[in-house]
Amino acid sequence: MTGIVIIDPQISGISGDMLLSGLIDLGADKKIVIDAIYSCEDHFKSSKIRSVDFIKAKSNGISCTKFLFDFKEDYQSLLGTTMYRSVSRYCDALDLGLRHKAFVLNSLKLLITAESVVHGVDYNHVRLHETGSLDTVADLVGTAIAMKNLNLFNSKIFSTSVAVGRGLLNFSHGIVPNPGNAILEIFKNRGFILVPGMLRGELTTPTGAAMLVNLTSKCVSFYPQFIPENIGYGGGVRVEKGIPNVLRITTGNQPISTSQNLESVYEIETNVDDLNGESIGNLIEILYKKGATDVVILQGITKKNRPVFVIKVISDNVKLQSIVDTLFIESGSLGIRIRETNRSTIVRSTVTVPVSISKEHFHVRVKVSKDHDGKVTHVKPEFDDVKQISEKMKIPYRRSSEIVQKQVIESIINDETPGLDV
Repeated sequence: MTGIVIIDPQISGISGDMLLSGLIDLGADKKIVIDAIYSCEDHFKSSKIRSVDFIKAKSNGISCTKFLFDFKEDYQSLLGTTMYRSVSRYCDALDLGLRHKAFVLNSLKLLITAESVVHGVDYNHVRLHETGSLDTVADLVGTAIAMKNLNLFNSKIFSTSVAVGRGLLNFSHGIVPNPGNAILEIFKNRGFILVPGMLRGELTTPTGAAMLVNLTSKCVSFYPQFIPENIGYGGGVRVEKGIPNVLRITTGNQPISTSQNLESVYEIETNVDDLNGESIGNLIEILYKKGATDVVILQGITKKNRPVFVIKVISDNVKLQSIVDTLFIESGSLGIRIRETNRSTIVRSTVTVPVSISKEHFHVRVKVSKDHDGKVTHVKPEFDDVKQISEKMKIPYRRSSEIVQKQVIESIINDETPGLDV
């Protein structure tokens, strides 16, 4: 059984306090988190924390947890690098651990980088306004501690599409369209799907966005196959009739062997009846260059008994648009079918195996698959390596493949292979 976490910001977006509150609602020890947040002021001398608490509340009838944080600051903005160094020392003082500290600092670095790009300011000179506040630090570190307490960093984390809100936003730099510039910069090229959501105004904050992309890059349109076990609701500040302003976090397990990975992929399909064989071959090469995971061409008969090629492509979310654009341009198709589906794949590794043929020595890369008990179920030598042996030894590919396969199986069974080359 493999641990699954699904963060669901498709209705009300995600902010730092909603993510943190959702984790507390999920069962994280709030005393540990509160104590850690109070110690924050030791590293930000110009700040004073008045109170920290998590309370049970309701948002349009949905029971949730909200984060109450009252503090005072004597500054309007903070140099990003100064904040970064202070947060780093803060994490060390908490003995947060390398993985959890990396999450905090990478999220903060992304915030600073986004501001640097948006305002055209060198990274070392970026001043943080809204995100330079003590509540940003509390959200970042509090979330890391809550995730650590729940042992969620070892789980597979998914996100649904992200609601960003509607209308215009009024920031320290003036009025901008929603989503804000920093939000777009944070999500740029990350594979997340942004949607308006059901509420006006800013639904997703830069802090929430930065933490989300540092927790996962897997954005799905629907929940993967899993068995839900625990659910937490983090409440936001905004109140609007008829729409619960909550971030839902669900944990559970996959009902499949731990030797398998469950991932979300897209099936892209179209029919073409006016391409010749050379054009189809060229299209296959282009699709792989554009990032297609797999390309299959089938032949069939369509209306008026015309012969047709059915082009089937597998793609991840990041490469989806590129694949679709390429299909339209290169195939001349007027319509493409797209389906999101789950794919279960065997966990595999690559090892390098020594092979000898007629006193000549070679090293062949081999894909090795194992079941959940660690038993080898399949080995496949790399085609290019076997081909090179065939050419050098001047023997048919089929013969070189038989020799390599036999030696590879014997070597792996005898456990004589070197370390993994993952």
